[in-house]
Amino acid sequence: MKILLDITRLLRRSGQMTPTGIDRVELAYAKHLIAHYPDSSTFVGRFRSRVWQLNPSAVPYFVNTLAARWDLSNALVTRNELRRLEEFLNLRRGAMAHPPGPHVPRKEMPEILSALPSLLSPINILPGLFRRPIAKGAVYLNVSHEGLNSPGRIERLVRTFDWKPIYLVHDLIPVTHPEYVRPGDEAKHTQRMKTVLNSASAVIYNSAHTERMMNSFAMSTDMKPARGIVSLLGVEEKFQKGQERAADLPPVGGDPYFVVVGTIEPRKNHLLLLNLWRHLVERHGAKAPKLVIVGRRGWENENIIDVIDRCSNLKQHLIECNRLPDWQLTRLLSGARAVLFPSFAEGYGLPLAEALSLRVPVICSNLEVFQDIAGNIPYYLDPIDGMSWLKVIEDFALPDSSLRQAQMAKIDRFAAPTWQQHFDAVDELIADVAQPRPAPHQQLLSTIRRKISLRPAGEHSLEAAGAEDLIGARLPHSTTI
Repeated sequence: MKILLDITRLLRRSGQMTPTGIDRVELAYAKHLIAHYPDSSTFVGRFRSRVWQLNPSAVPYFVNTLAARWDLSNALVTRNELRRLEEFLNLRRGAMAHPPGPHVPRKEMPEILSALPSLLSPINILPGLFRRPIAKGAVYLNVSHEGLNSPGRIERLVRTFDWKPIYLVHDLIPVTHPEYVRPGDEAKHTQRMKTVLNSASAVIYNSAHTERMMNSFAMSTDMKPARGIVSLLGVEEKFQKGQERAADLPPVGGDPYFVVVGTIEPRKNHLLLLNLWRHLVERHGAKAPKLVIVGRRGWENENIIDVIDRCSNLKQHLIECNRLPDWQLTRLLSGARAVLFPSFAEGYGLPLAEALSLRVPVICSNLEVFQDIAGNIPYYLDPIDGMSWLKVIEDFALPDSSLRQAQMAKIDRFAAPTWQQHFDAVDELIADVAQPRPAPHQQLLSTIRRKISLRPAGEHSLEAAGAEDLIGARLPHSTTI
């Protein structure tokens, strides 16, 4: 069995000091294949319409170095920034300090640029006759949507190399909610999803909600739904109960506060919370709870930023943290009255799962994807029902909040999804997809026999190999598509 993992996104994002959610997923897949498929996995990257098979001896160093840089991103937050947060929440000095152990200055963090050239083997510069072919008949994994918006390119790779693609679909938000993405993103994502449906041997969905949205998309475009599995994304060990983590330290104390985690953009509905906090301050004055916004500034958020920067009534009750490493984030979440997710749409909701893993209450929108992850544990509200949000937040802010106590009584039942569970399901899918496909005439005979024998409903034949498949094709180590 041969497995190809496309790590184009990791290569493109390797210069960043902090990862996005999709970055973390692709990194988790790379680490899993290195650990569990050392002899059968290959890594590829795409540059300027070329697909390059990366030097197998250099990939582990690149992946481990990148993981170390992202884990050590504490160097991005300064003591002054942490002290500002401590003073805002009236915390004891050092409550948000760096984790135990030596602090790694930014200039001493592992260097990633030196690892990049070694990924391209010297054999790449030899004439095409001597270049190694990209693994023919391999299971091709693409878990980042990267490169799927180029019409026909992936399909040609699949035909040329007889690849068996497995895609991880994260969300269909640009298709279902185009008003929340940049102009042009709807068309790009529509093409990505069409590429998945046109070429997938199987699909991994991060939630049942994503699977439902994909099936609806297939019906709306008169395309055949792809077979697949639902496997929730894992919560990292640093957030798992029983692990040594920042949340296991003594409570941070201080004033009652709430946290909202996510990029500052219209889809996240920060404006609702800002308007609510204006009412809370007007109603309760200095006794109003505080709000901590954690997340970088996104796009088309001018009205949100104006309130954050210019609303004088909120200055003593609102703070924005554009960057907060995982250690400080777990410390912050552990002391919150609740974590707030008033989003209009979400692809997954990993911060919600992380908060519940830390046994921190959650108040969130009544989105299907949140319910897929958390069941009946969070307090669900309509994202446009401002009065209900106001009442619930006021209740949760009380020391003896009945609503908060009710959720705390249920929260121990939350079973955080793990990467081990995710990959157990994925490994089974890979093994199934990797099984040799019968020749077209054998498939036809098998289909006829099944119809004659009248076997129970639910059986299905394998999809016939395309007539355009190139038998025995051997293209160079890098190929223009």
